[in-house]
Amino acid sequence: MSVQERHRRERHARGQAILTAAAKVFARHGLDGATIEMVARDAEVAVGTIYLYYSSRDDLYLNLIADRAEHLRARYLDIFARRLEPLDELKAIASAYLDHLLESREISLSQHSIVFSQLHKRLKRQSELRNFQRVMDLSHEIFGLWEGTIRRAFEGGVIANSMGPRKTAAVVWASMNGAFMLMGDGNFFRDVTGLNPEHFVDEALESHLAASQLTVHRNGKRRTALSQKSKRSNSQEAAVQPLAQ
Repeated sequence: MSVQERHRRERHARGQAILTAAAKVFARHGLDGATIEMVARDAEVAVGTIYLYYSSRDDLYLNLIADRAEHLRARYLDIFARRLEPLDELKAIASAYLDHLLESREISLSQHSIVFSQLHKRLKRQSELRNFQRVMDLSHEIFGLWEGTIRRAFEGGVIANSMGPRKTAAVVWASMNGAFMLMGDGNFFRDVTGLNPEHFVDEALESHLAASQLTVHRNGKRRTALSQKSKRSNSQEAAVQPLAQ
């Protein structure tokens, strides 16, 4: 291994260590409560070392969110490469997203609480603006992959196509995020509803899919009944016509 390659790997490893420390700090304190000094202590590096990689606290946060998004996109692409049946693909993609939320619960909750339009207004440095756009581009791409899964489920006839793929994708995505947000304080959820928060998000998704599949089944039976009625009507008309002649 060349000296240049070793330095490149060491720099990458140090950058990842800083991101790992940042994830812990942002999870504990949120974006506005966190400081570069806190991250430096957790990463066991000098404050100045962090500024060699990231221009500010916001820049560090955006890099962390982008890094998580890239891992989620990679999961989606791995699932697509398996060429599953539409319903199996939908469940696998949804499960991957829920795992993504739950693996870093506090970071996911903090990300949901941040108004990105307000964050964008305070960004001044080119690296901050560049990484903000990177997060937005990745988010659009990931939602597009999710929408493609919904479209294939429509085409496979496994879920009801009542609103079109984009709106349906947004509704299911929003319902998963909403259920996840309710789980932010499991004890509060249990006290209010009397339900066990464990696996609640997964169960909510399964319930949504089951309701959608029931709609598909009912619509299929209705179309079959209408088709049979039409055939009977046509047969009756054909039988009557010779008599009329």
